Amino acid sequence: MECWIKGKLDLLVCNLWVLRLYLREDLKVNLFYAGSELSLGNVSTSSLQGTVRIAQCECTEDDTCECLVPSLRLNHTYIMWLKVLVGVTPLWSPLMSVKPVDIVKPEPPLNLHLEMTEGGQLKMCWSEPALLPYPLQYQVRISAKPGHSTWQMVQVALEASLAIDNTLLDSSYLVQVRCRNHQGLGFWSDWSTPYDLSLGAEVLYFPPQILTSAGSNVSFHCIYKNKSKIVEPQEVVWWLNLAEEIPASLYTLVSDRVSKVTLFNLKATKPRGSFFYDTLYCCHQSRECHPRYAELYVVDMNINITCETDGYLTKMTCSWSANPNMLLLPGSSLQLRYYRSQIYCSEFPSPSPESEVKECHLQKNHSYECTFQPIFLLSGYTLWIEFKHFLGTLESSPACVIPADVVKPLPPSNIRAELTRNVGLLNVSWTNPVFTNSDLKFQIRYAVNREEIPWELCEVSNTPNSSAVIEVEQLCVEYVVQVRCRELDGSGYWSDWSRPAQTLVQDIRAPLQGPEFWRIVTEDPARRQKNVTLVWKPLMKNHSLCSVSRYIIKHQTPGNTSWVEYVDHGTTWSFPWTEHTHTITVLAMNSIGVSSVNFNLTLSQQMSTVDAVRSLSAYPVNSTCVIVVWTLSPQIYMITSFVIEWKNLNKEEETKWVRVPPNMSKYYIYDYFILIEKYQFSLYPVFAGGVGRARATDQFSKGGFENENNGSLSVVLPIVISTSVLLLGVLLVSHQRMKKLLWEDVPNPKNCSWAQGVNFQQPETFEHLFTKHPEATSFEPLLDADIVLEDISVAKASEKEDTQDFLGIASTFPNPQDSERDSACSTSHFNSSSSSQSSQEVQGSGGIDLKYATVVGNSRSDGLCEWKMNPRSCFDRCFLAEDSTVSGAFSSSTWEVGSGVFLVFPGSPGRQPSKTLSLISSEGFSEPSDHDDAFTDSLERSLCYLGITPLEKRENGVFLTESSEMLCQFHTGNLLTDTGVLQHTPTDVHGFIQSSLKPKAMVPYVPQFGMAAAKGKEATEKNSAVITP
Repeated sequence: MECWIKGKLDLLVCNLWVLRLYLREDLKVNLFYAGSELSLGNVSTSSLQGTVRIAQCECTEDDTCECLVPSLRLNHTYIMWLKVLVGVTPLWSPLMSVKPVDIVKPEPPLNLHLEMTEGGQLKMCWSEPALLPYPLQYQVRISAKPGHSTWQMVQVALEASLAIDNTLLDSSYLVQVRCRNHQGLGFWSDWSTPYDLSLGAEVLYFPPQILTSAGSNVSFHCIYKNKSKIVEPQEVVWWLNLAEEIPASLYTLVSDRVSKVTLFNLKATKPRGSFFYDTLYCCHQSRECHPRYAELYVVDMNINITCETDGYLTKMTCSWSANPNMLLLPGSSLQLRYYRSQIYCSEFPSPSPESEVKECHLQKNHSYECTFQPIFLLSGYTLWIEFKHFLGTLESSPACVIPADVVKPLPPSNIRAELTRNVGLLNVSWTNPVFTNSDLKFQIRYAVNREEIPWELCEVSNTPNSSAVIEVEQLCVEYVVQVRCRELDGSGYWSDWSRPAQTLVQDIRAPLQGPEFWRIVTEDPARRQKNVTLVWKPLMKNHSLCSVSRYIIKHQTPGNTSWVEYVDHGTTWSFPWTEHTHTITVLAMNSIGVSSVNFNLTLSQQMSTVDAVRSLSAYPVNSTCVIVVWTLSPQIYMITSFVIEWKNLNKEEETKWVRVPPNMSKYYIYDYFILIEKYQFSLYPVFAGGVGRARATDQFSKGGFENENNGSLSVVLPIVISTSVLLLGVLLVSHQRMKKLLWEDVPNPKNCSWAQGVNFQQPETFEHLFTKHPEATSFEPLLDADIVLEDISVAKASEKEDTQDFLGIASTFPNPQDSERDSACSTSHFNSSSSSQSSQEVQGSGGIDLKYATVVGNSRSDGLCEWKMNPRSCFDRCFLAEDSTVSGAFSSSTWEVGSGVFLVFPGSPGRQPSKTLSLISSEGFSEPSDHDDAFTDSLERSLCYLGITPLEKRENGVFLTESSEMLCQFHTGNLLTDTGVLQHTPTDVHGFIQSSLKPKAMVPYVPQFGMAAAKGKEATEKNSAVITP
């Protein structure tokens, strides 16, 4: 027979093997057992104590009988025996002694899995079976192939893990574990479920879960296996929550299989649905990730603990608040731990193993409150919060508190406050609280006793008589005053505010003036008299200073008869009017005296017939404003004021009134008006001798108040006009600036002399200016892209000689006379050109007159010569060196020979001396100057425009006269050589001229020009361009 306790420790199982010979249907087996304290050798069935129990055994056909005994105590000793009944013959077995704790057969280990250590070493881990009262020992067996009968046995000590070789991951291995009592008693458990290393090692993390506090740094290790092949750590990337890739700078290679990532300065984890942790994924660089991940729990342990000792110095209350997310973590808890030192606090407080847990209660504001009572005032209490979780325990930074340093005193008592008369000082006094020393500072707050009035704060320190004096501005108001205190050195807390104290309003002096009043006269037909009701408005506090105890009504009638009446309450008073003249004065009175400045009103029956108001109109503006306008009739009495009365005729309500200065003819009444109802407005002129006849109206005037200078219109209309003018000015300035920016380099043709008298309003004008000549075709602009034509003028020929002259064009700036008319045709970017030089008549050798022309570009050309210190010497070397007259003409100009083209050609035979001709390159037009009469006889001398063409491609140039439109042909190939220019110039100058006349890319410019056709279209394309306006 074999007996053992099952792993759940609640059932004893005994198996009995029976010979097949005895297996019969009438075979019955029973197990008897009873508890005993004696050893087996000293026990007998008669000495057994307690009840003997019987467990029936079940026999099966496989020669075994099973007996089940429930609910045995593990550490007790039981005496057992068997009774076998075969037919009618009983058989008894010998006595057996059993202690259940020594025959336990545990459950097999559970949850087999692989883990990785910090150094990258693998280990096989499992969970212990149900809790047993003793440690266990384990056996691990490993098989190379599934289903293989050969197992390698490994004896393991008390730990529930076993380090294995990392190379086992490269092939399929099965692992099983079993356990038993570490002392060797009892039975081995069954083998656990086989665990396949190749399947369990796809992704391994160390640690698989981490609990840490915010602001800390943590590291994770990973082994990644992709399709039965270990991925090299260089190919591993880390992702946080599968949403954020962790930078590669945080990776570390631990070994040829292990990758490590370190996260710095962590923030507290925010719950995401049912996830209360962050996930880290170890993935392949191809972004292929395994579903397994590591869990990161980050808890904010930055918890501030504040303590406060009550004013009676009997208890200390500490409170603290935690992040609500901390309590959402499953299996977590918070508690306050403390340790009390004998005296004061250490410089660097730290948790102590001798700490105790203090019970705290959750408050309505989600904070916790703990109370220490009794307390030791000078002892140091070190406090911290402990967070417990199944992954570990976290602690907040400890804080040390001395109860004597965190006292919140009781508020001051017996607060008194009063205002001093005529001075404006608020005197406050109080009684210091108990259980405090004399070194206290106080804060006093005071405010006018009304709603929504901000508090004024005043702080006083170390007052021996517990009082303070505060200057205030308002004297006729009631103040509310409160006081609080704290230690003078700043330790502890401010006390609560004391109970409020209120000041009493006292009169400062007699009222400054009496009330402003009016009378309402009613007829009493029964008594045949008039009754007068006086109404007045209560005095403001700045006039009453500070209160009014009663009003005095003083009456004065003819015959020096006077009397007074007193009104203690209310602002109205009535009396009969029987005399022709009755003067009334209303005075205000307080505890100091009677008002000195008062208003008088005379009631006169004679003056009541004076009609001084000609017309009265009322114009509604809206439901809160009505404008009353009136005109006056000529009168001999001087009006001292007006009084306007109004009331709603549809309702029985009191008449309202207002006093108006005498110099006004309209008044704005602000009140609540129902415009669909009927109102009556009355205007009374008030004279020194009485009140005149009223002018009344009971309807609103139609058409608004446009004809009466509506106040709203007079305010809005100037704003609209000024805004419109300002906007128009901004538009004009913007238009001029844009025009200046866009057309800065474009000349204005109206400022040119050729445009004088031309009507640019007619469309035909532009068609005439820009229409091509009937015989002309399209052409390219005159100017070379690399050469900018400067201001060009034609010098006058000398009148002393009648010999043949030459036409010369020199690069100059316009002279003052020319600039007056043609300045608009030149552009600002020409100001960087060479200094202007007027063309002069030159007498060459052999009596030949020369005139010269230059075309100067902005960019310097290389070749020729540079102008050094002496421009004359340079010019003499470069051009007409043997002709002193020509060279002298250029000696004084600021000329850069390397930047221009020099042209010389002879004038027409027999031609009169030429006058000055000005050509402005920016306009593209050539015209005679106004101060010159050289071209008045245009029929005799037609103006021709020179076309510049390359010398090497054509021989003929074309001139087109302005008046006769005839074509002037000449041989351009001999133009310079025949005149002797190229004959007398150095080789480099000659080459420069040749290169300058070569065709280059053209830049079009406004206005455009036409080309005259010489010999049809083909001839035109080969001939030079002619400038025509």
